[in-house]
Amino acid sequence: MTLEEVEILNSDPITRQLLDLREEAPERVALRVREHGALLATQVKYLQRARTKLPSYYRAGCIIPPLAFEQSSSEDVARRKRFTGDLCVDLTCGLGVDAYTLSHWFKRVIAVERDPVTARVAEINFRRLGADNIEVVCDTAERFIDAFSERADLFYIDPARRDGTRKVFLLEDCSPNLLGLLPELLKKGKTVVAKLSPMFDVDEAFRIFGDTASVEVMSLHGECKEVLVRISSDPELESGTIRVSRSEEDSLLFVRGEQQPETAVFTPPYGWFGVPDVSLGKARLVSRYAARIGAFATSPSGYCLFESEPEHFFGRLFSLSEAIPYHPKSLRRRLKDLGIVRCEVMKREFPYSIETILRSLGIREGGSDKIAFTKIGAEPYAFLLGPERLCDKE
Repeated sequence: MTLEEVEILNSDPITRQLLDLREEAPERVALRVREHGALLATQVKYLQRARTKLPSYYRAGCIIPPLAFEQSSSEDVARRKRFTGDLCVDLTCGLGVDAYTLSHWFKRVIAVERDPVTARVAEINFRRLGADNIEVVCDTAERFIDAFSERADLFYIDPARRDGTRKVFLLEDCSPNLLGLLPELLKKGKTVVAKLSPMFDVDEAFRIFGDTASVEVMSLHGECKEVLVRISSDPELESGTIRVSRSEEDSLLFVRGEQQPETAVFTPPYGWFGVPDVSLGKARLVSRYAARIGAFATSPSGYCLFESEPEHFFGRLFSLSEAIPYHPKSLRRRLKDLGIVRCEVMKREFPYSIETILRSLGIREGGSDKIAFTKIGAEPYAFLLGPERLCDKE
């Protein structure tokens, strides 16, 4: 998207036209609208995608550049960043979803964006959203911090994980370089919060930022979305913790360095099978959570087994029909006896691919039956699951 296209979309006639067309099929818009048809069709397409991911942006008829949309947080995840204070500086504004959300909790937000087109889009969108306490600055994070003379309550940073077309993995290779900026950020601010890749290792975060950092792993609809690391110069703030969350109201807190639970013994039969939320598995906290609620954990990133039905569970809970050692020939006969020819396969820390499992058992994927595969110690197991029970929040 160019600056010229942004200003076209910002004109009153085009804005009104776009709001009238946003329920139309994008293909029809491209064919029916003569002037700026392709541009309007693309905006209709991304506004429709924003209806679920960014409902406020959809309602306000915001400008949605495709790449910025794909890289942005969802509003559902962004709302969980409940930091407060007088001044927040978002050093990597992008589409501005995090800055917009943080503007509800801070008196002022400065949103720094190095790309002129994206900065202009953010400025227009914040006005449409009614976020009049956000100031957009078009600059690099490094130059902005060098000239910054105030003191921020929060510096928020989401380093880009691409160098041109090349994907980068080391934190120091991301842009801006968080590790290089961190000493200056802590001089000029109380707290730094970094949004890292969902693939980023939680233990590695503590190794890099120290045991006084705090980490939050956020999931949405069973998928890990963000790993947040908070580093603070304020000794009164909670530190050395790991929080896992799957919604605004539903989260668990663990203290790093807390005594690890004793290794539990696998003592079947069990009547209930828990699939912990992906955030627990990502943080390798399943064993600690299982000890907290009186369950057996197959591994720190695996499943939970219960003798009796738990009142609450941070994940999905199923009745357990059978636990069977994974010997393909005998398991295949058992499934045939049960009339199971199709099933939904779940697996964690299992040595075989889903395709290999299905082929060895002579079944196909799909249907209403569910089987989970994992290891208990060195022994592979199959768990035949019954109906799912909706769990209360913790």
